[in-house]
Order: sequence, then structure tokens, then C-alpha cells
Amino acid sequence: MSTRGRGPSKEDELALRKRIGDRRMIGWFYRSLLPYWPRVLLGMGSMLLSVGLGLLPPLLMKHVIDDVLGDGRMELLGTLVAALISCFLGDAVFSAIRTATMHILAQRMVYDLRRDVHRHLQSLSLGYFESHSTGDIMSRLSNDVGAVENMVAHGTDTLVSDTCRLIGLIIFITVMLWQLALISLIPLPFFAIAIVLFARKVRPYYQKVREELGEINAHLQENISGIRVVQAFAREKHEEELFDRASFGYFKAYAKGVWMWSTFFPAMAFLTSFSFVAIIWYGANLVHGHQHGATIGTLVAFFGWLQGLYGPVRSLLQVHNTINQALAALARIFEITDTKPEITDAPGAQELGRIEGRVEFENVSFRYHTGEIVLSGVSLTASPGQTVALVGRSGAGKTSIANLIPRFYDPLEGVVRVDGRDLCKVTVASLRNQIALVLQDTFLFDDTVRENIRYGRLTATDEEVQQAAIAAHAHEFITEDLPNGYDTHIGERGVKLSGGQKQRLAIARALLADPRILVLDEATSSVDTEAERIIQAAINRLVRGRTTFVIAHRLSTIVNADQILVLEDGSIVERGTHTELMALNGLYKEMYDRQFDIPEIEASLPQDAAPGPARGPSFPGEEYTGG
Repeated sequence: MSTRGRGPSKEDELALRKRIGDRRMIGWFYRSLLPYWPRVLLGMGSMLLSVGLGLLPPLLMKHVIDDVLGDGRMELLGTLVAALISCFLGDAVFSAIRTATMHILAQRMVYDLRRDVHRHLQSLSLGYFESHSTGDIMSRLSNDVGAVENMVAHGTDTLVSDTCRLIGLIIFITVMLWQLALISLIPLPFFAIAIVLFARKVRPYYQKVREELGEINAHLQENISGIRVVQAFAREKHEEELFDRASFGYFKAYAKGVWMWSTFFPAMAFLTSFSFVAIIWYGANLVHGHQHGATIGTLVAFFGWLQGLYGPVRSLLQVHNTINQALAALARIFEITDTKPEITDAPGAQELGRIEGRVEFENVSFRYHTGEIVLSGVSLTASPGQTVALVGRSGAGKTSIANLIPRFYDPLEGVVRVDGRDLCKVTVASLRNQIALVLQDTFLFDDTVRENIRYGRLTATDEEVQQAAIAAHAHEFITEDLPNGYDTHIGERGVKLSGGQKQRLAIARALLADPRILVLDEATSSVDTEAERIIQAAINRLVRGRTTFVIAHRLSTIVNADQILVLEDGSIVERGTHTELMALNGLYKEMYDRQFDIPEIEASLPQDAAPGPARGPSFPGEEYTGG
């Protein structure tokens, strides 16, 4: 069974979630409101006026029935009608002010939340993104924040206004006829107990709904990103099954929550109906017997308030459901903000300043979160302007060394220095501002060519962007092959460009950044021979005068390197120039000979697998029948 898209273990998630209580989440809500207290006061004042005016019509109707119709005092009718119109108009005006103020305030709070979470994400170390799926993170920033938005915009406003209305109604009905009020209030304690029990029962289901929605987003993001692989292997049916499984998991979790609240709320409504029937029976007897000053108008007004009493109760029950969903979502958001960055500026960290580019590793050991040691006792020195090549079999530790230079990770043991200064004692930003990476898997943004190059230095002018493109041998294809030149949108991850074109834009971006240290991760491995020649010329210009680390698989590209470090099982086993290492007759020479001695490779292959003219691939059980 596929586990794609799964993040950290459920045990880790639950351990973190236990530290996120309702009190803390409610505290966040009130702290978020504090900066906007003038708007809060405006919204609350409008709400109280709206609620107060909304409570007056039943009282006015009592006077219409008892005084105008019962006693024949028609001179009061005009005044009472005018008062009713004023109440309805005032209620509408203040409701509009309240709604606009509270909803705008809610959007502002959600904007702050989304901004703060995104800002925190930018500070997290690479290890976090390696252990959490992109789709799940996106789900927390979109779907979970949306659930919080629904609570703040609708739930909170309803909660406060209906609570105030409920208190006002209790006061009115108690003053009017306390005997009937007592009967009408009997269900309320049961409501309170039921709400508490319901919240404890339903919250885990809503948490499960949020998690399953995150799984859907994770799978969808991965599926769309890898659509070429999916179609190339004709795995559309397989992907449909995986997505259907994720979607059905969400459906089951949501259906359980729906079943709970769809039975709970009608049950509460049914409970109120008993109180309503009892009030009709007892109220009619009071009016008939002229007891306690009860009149028809009194009973009509009481029923008007009673409808208003149970309406807010039902509304508050529904709001409680919204709040439960939002608190479950907010817990997932807090799981992000509670995560501490592994790479931070130490207390007293200093700005690095303009560097020369001397890089030193002193007895460095390193491991990832998996616990496996990937570097052991590595020591090296790269002088300013030198080109250092890192070679070795897959998993030897080349990329790990490259990741330690811009301090994407900290070493387990040992020290990494730049210009003699421990990287852990300088600010991360001042270090990375002087390092540029050109990777094998080039990442470009869904923007114009110009803005992708300018990403290397955001303050660069258009002329500087163009000069960087010229130096990277990219200007010609930009102006001749792209429909809008530098203003051409290149699509997500540069999908509209070839591999060689993307690499040249990446080199132009690095040139514009003008770094002192470069890290090149096999920048020519995935392009054809002509593109490799052009890219290599651009790289030669890029590395000039800069300390450069090259992760190389094609050994022909690093024969002129000042140092070649050969890694095996996380340790440097050989070092020197190409000539020195070839004379050493060790691992480097073995790798070099294997890569360039084609006859030896062919001789080592089974006879039926050796390449020949007009010969296609051969697999077990399959006979090649055509050229």
C-alpha cells in the first residue's frame, strides 16, 4: 500500500498536538484582536445597539394589542408604528455596520495569521520540508486557515451577538412573566452539558477531517508535479486509485462528523419543543384566569421573545460546531509555528562582511535526521578563487559537503569556516548573500525571464540583467527564440524552456548575485553535447575569481580543477589534481578509466547486451524485431 504524501509519524503529531490546548488557541484569538481595539469597540457598540433595538418590537406589539386594540386608545397607534419602524431601521443600520466591521476585522486577522505562518515557514530549516509533504503544508496555509477564517468572520460575530441577545431576552422575559421564564429556561442547563460532551466527542473527528484533507492536497500536488512521469509510464489508473483512496478517507472522516452534528442539533431542537408546549399551556391558563397581570398582549410578546430565545440557542449550537472545526484547524497551524528552526543566528552572531572566499572544514562529521552518519572526519581547505571538485559514488557525501557550506545544516562534530570564521558565529543571511548555487535540477519561478534572472539581486537594473544574460550565453536564445524576449513568462519551474536554457538562466542569476562562493551540482549532466559546450563556457566565466565547489559525475568537466576530493563512505580517501590522482592509481583513476574506456565497458557486458548496429533494447522474454 502506497504511503506517498505521508509526513512525520502520527505519534510525533499527537505528541505535539497535546501541547496545543483550547485555552492557548482562545488566547491567540484575543491577542490577535488587541491591535485593532478601535474596530472591536465600533463593532461591539453597533452589535449592542442592534441587539437592543431588536428586542423592542415584541414589547411594542404588546402595547398595540393591549392598549390600542384592547382599550381602544387609537391615538397611540401612530406613535407605536413609528417606534416599530425606527427599531427595524436602527437594527438594520447597526447590523450593517457590525457585519462590515467584524468581517473586515476577521479578514485582517486571517491575513495576519497567514502572513505570520508563511514568514515562519521561510525561517524553517530544510529538514522540516524534507519530512513534511508540500501538499500538506499548503493545506494548512489554505484550507486550515480558511476554517479559522470561517470561525472569525462568522462564528465569533454570531457567538458574541447571540450571547448578548440571549442575556437580553432572559432579562425581558423574566421581568415580563417570571413564571413562564422559569419554564423556558429549564432546557438551558441541559444544553450547556450537552455542548461540553459533544465538543469532547466531535473534536477528534474534525481533526481527522483536517488531516485527510491535507493528504488529498499532498497527493494532488505530487500528482500534478509528476504528471509527465505518470503519463510516460501510463500510470493514470494507478494514480486515480491512490487519489480515490485519499478522497474516500476524507469522505469517511467527514461523514462521521456530519452524522454526529446532524443528530445532535435536531435532538436539542426537539428538547426545546417540550418547553414551548408547556409555556403555551401554562400561559393560556394565566391569561384566562387573569393571574399575575397576564394579558393576551403579554403572552404574544412573551412568545415573540421566546422564539428569539431558542433561535440564538440553536445558532450558538451551530457556531459551536464551527468553532470546533476551526480549533482543530488552528491546532494544525500551531504545529507549524511551534516548530523551531534548526538553523538560527546564535546570540551575538556578527555580520560576515565581504569575504575573500576561503573555506575550511575541520574534522567535520554530519548526519541527517535518519541517524545515519554521512560524513566522518572530513577536513579540507579551499583557497580564495580555487575550484574544488567533489567526486565519488552515489551516497558518498558530496551533496552533504555542499549543503554545509551555505549552512543549510550544522555539522554534528567539527567546524566549518569561511575566511577563518565559524559559520555558527555569523548571521545566516550575511553568509548566504555571498553564496550562489547552480543545481542539476534547476528551479525557476512562474514569472518572466527578466524577473527570474533578477532574483539573484532584486535591486538590479534591466541593463544589469541583460549583461548577466550575455555573460551566461543566454541573451541570444532569449531575444531570438522566446516570443516576448525578456518579458516572456516561462511557466511553472520553467516548463516552457529546454534543460540547457534553464541552466543558462540559472547561471545568469548566479552571475547577477556576484557571489564569492559558488556551488555547482553537475550543471551540465542533463543536456546534450551542444548545450553542454555553451553551458560550460558560461560556467568558466562564472567561476572566474570565485571559490567554487563542483559536484561532478562527468569527470571530463573537472580535469582542470585546482583540487579534486574523492569521497567514499563519507570520508575523503584521495585528494589532489587530476594528474596527481591519475598517477596515484587509486579510486579516482578507476572511476575515470571506467567512464572513458568504452571498449572495456562493452567487453564486460553479456554478449547479447553489447551494442551493435540497428540493435534495440532487449529484455527477458522479448525479442527485438525492428531497427
